Amino acid sequence: MPRKPPERSYDPEETRRLLIAASLDLFADQGFRGTSVQEIADRAGLTKGAFYHHFATKDDVLHLIHDEFIDRALESQEHALAAYRTPTEQLARMASDTTLICIDYQKHVRVFFQELQVIRGDVREAILDKRRRSTAIFEDTVRRGVESGEFDQGLEPTVAALGLLGMWVWSYQWYRADGSVPARDVARQFATMTLHSVGARSASVLVV
Repeated sequence: MPRKPPERSYDPEETRRLLIAASLDLFADQGFRGTSVQEIADRAGLTKGAFYHHFATKDDVLHLIHDEFIDRALESQEHALAAYRTPTEQLARMASDTTLICIDYQKHVRVFFQELQVIRGDVREAILDKRRRSTAIFEDTVRRGVESGEFDQGLEPTVAALGLLGMWVWSYQWYRADGSVPARDVARQFATMTLHSVGARSASVLVV
């Protein structure tokens, strides 16, 4: 349903927020190609002119939606590396945080995966670069765990990292806020499963 136009003086930040939120809802529900600028403006309770005042194209909004999710994920990975000492601790924290982020940003993640193919040029390369950086952090954490003897010696780091990432991220597909298991419990269980799957010697560490 279109929003009622805001009954207040013009607030550029709020207008921008409303347009991004409307775009996110519509892209998630009916796809990027299936959504018009007019529909975004209507959903936000604004005018088409307001959209073009803030964004040149729909692609600009899609880029922002991708970045909101991946930047949050990268930030959490970097925090885990800085705040914890061992690969076991770092991987447990990453498992928990990544799962929670994918649940918190469910619509972002859905759009992130279903619409990447529509983006071309420098914007696509920038998005892919961030995805590669994120995956490389997971892979390096597993590799250091193997080399230090904390994880199973037979693990291939790339395969392990991608397999774990798939488990954490897929929560965006099935998690429901009105379900019987709270998000934090899902994250805790995935962190435990992650440590067991890599053969961590201290599989109960830092699962919070």
